[in-house]
Amino acid sequence: MARVGPAEFKRRTEASRKKRAVFVDAMGEWGTVKKACELAGVSRQTYIWWRQVDPDFVQSVDLARQVFAEALEEIALERVKNPDKNRGSDVLLLGLLNANMPSKFRPQTAMSEDSAKELITEWRKASREVSRDKGVAEQDLPQNLQETLAEILEKRKDVPVGKEDPGDGQGDDRVEA
Repeated sequence: MARVGPAEFKRRTEASRKKRAVFVDAMGEWGTVKKACELAGVSRQTYIWWRQVDPDFVQSVDLARQVFAEALEEIALERVKNPDKNRGSDVLLLGLLNANMPSKFRPQTAMSEDSAKELITEWRKASREVSRDKGVAEQDLPQNLQETLAEILEKRKDVPVGKEDPGDGQGDDRVEA
């Protein structure tokens, strides 16, 4: 790399500072690195290098991302307030909100009924093993809990009531005396 004089160094530094400012503004308006690089006239590698060497740039980009995310939120609120003026795709807007503000708009994970049934099944198996290991007589679930499970399964129509054990789907394998 050829050496540059002080005047050229100052010119390049000022040009770089202007491009960084354009990049940050574009990031706040468009929300993507690709578009911001295009508008600033820099490569993605330059963007990555700026992030590595300039902590102030990193903070500015993070703030610009927040500005973009809040602009998306304003669009969503406007659609709620004025549904007749709705333009664009609500699904795409929700996707952008999920991506840009996940703590606020991403659906929270919850246990599905299938997972709950699997958990109950595993709990029952573990309970049986503990009972056998301790020499304690195995006990069924309380009647009201069995009825509740049967009602849930009947509503879901996953397992016909009375045909299988609602706990583990394997039926009762105990031998009664």
